[in-house]
Amino acid sequence: MTKITHEAEVQRQHPRYRLPVKCIHNGAQLAVVDVSVGGLGLRTGSLDAKPGQVLDLTLAFPFSGYELTLPINAEVRYVANEHNRIGLRFVDVSPRQHSLLRFILDAYLAGEVVEAGDVLDVVARRNEGKTREVPPRPQPQGFVAGLAHRGRSAAGYVGLGVATLLLLGFIATSLFDRFYLIPAQSAQITADLVTVPAPSNGQLTFVAAGSEVKAGEPLLTIQGTQGNSIVIDSPCNCVVQARYSRAANFVREGAPILTLREKTSNPYITASIPQDQALRFYKGANAVIEYADGTRVREANIERLPSFEDPSLAGRLIVRLAPGRELGASTIGQPVSVVFNTFPGSSIGSAVGKLQTAVNWAGNKIAAILSKDSATANAQKKATEPQGENGRRLAGLNSGE
Repeated sequence: MTKITHEAEVQRQHPRYRLPVKCIHNGAQLAVVDVSVGGLGLRTGSLDAKPGQVLDLTLAFPFSGYELTLPINAEVRYVANEHNRIGLRFVDVSPRQHSLLRFILDAYLAGEVVEAGDVLDVVARRNEGKTREVPPRPQPQGFVAGLAHRGRSAAGYVGLGVATLLLLGFIATSLFDRFYLIPAQSAQITADLVTVPAPSNGQLTFVAAGSEVKAGEPLLTIQGTQGNSIVIDSPCNCVVQARYSRAANFVREGAPILTLREKTSNPYITASIPQDQALRFYKGANAVIEYADGTRVREANIERLPSFEDPSLAGRLIVRLAPGRELGASTIGQPVSVVFNTFPGSSIGSAVGKLQTAVNWAGNKIAAILSKDSATANAQKKATEPQGENGRRLAGLNSGE
């Protein structure tokens, strides 16, 4: 049964008035500062009280030729000596006492003089926090209607549960991404490359034309401004990865001419990360690599941890990763997406790893015991079978008989 509760009179805040009202406690008259429907204020010198103390008071309202007294209980709410004030709140007040007190205060404020024989209560809406009953919702009649009603209720609960699970999953995923995942600032496919620069200003008279060069073969020849020629030989069995100039071109000293890649070197991934995240990689981490063709490699291994060796990489560090798949020479230079997962190196991840190790160890032990029991049972069964010759079983007869 549903119940509706209105605001109670005692729960309201009421204005305070300075009225000629008297307050009597244990036969002594107290100095009243102000009064309201909910309580009154007294001078500190007229009463020795502490907060929380309940006092039996008598309020006296002077009228034409008589005084109206109202016994009432009040609780001390505070004692403010600096303001020379004691605040009290009326407690255990009946609805009729509230109505009477409100009527008297309204009569004072309106300038109406209450004389003997006047009616001191008025007809008004009661606000004493009484409750009223709301009629129950009609129940469906019949089996089909009841089944449909229960189905709708079950569907509502299921929908609420699914929405709650989705919300919890979203929050958990967001927290996991926030605390354990580190996206790389930039990442690409690269290899151990060697850039061959121009040794001096001059004209290129020869540039290796093939896609491969052997160690010791000439790579390029430059004729300097003085007429001398400079020949640069290949340092290894390399593949020409890129050409930046061709024969007959004039180049400046230091300008790149060729980029070489050693034949035995394989492409790998380099990713840059912020410097303030470097320590988390030393505690344990793996990576998820997503290539341009949509291929995704999970738990890629980190081949080289970040360090501060190269001062040119200010503000970022380079992490080297194993590609996790076969990469051709044409993929060198392509960008990739890398996200690092530091959960395995966290305290929670370590605890989860130990738990998985313990579960795997227990599973292997149980499997070994079961396999041993199965082998013993098979051996006993084979021992009780009749002997046979030439792959044939004999009906209880030995071969010597």
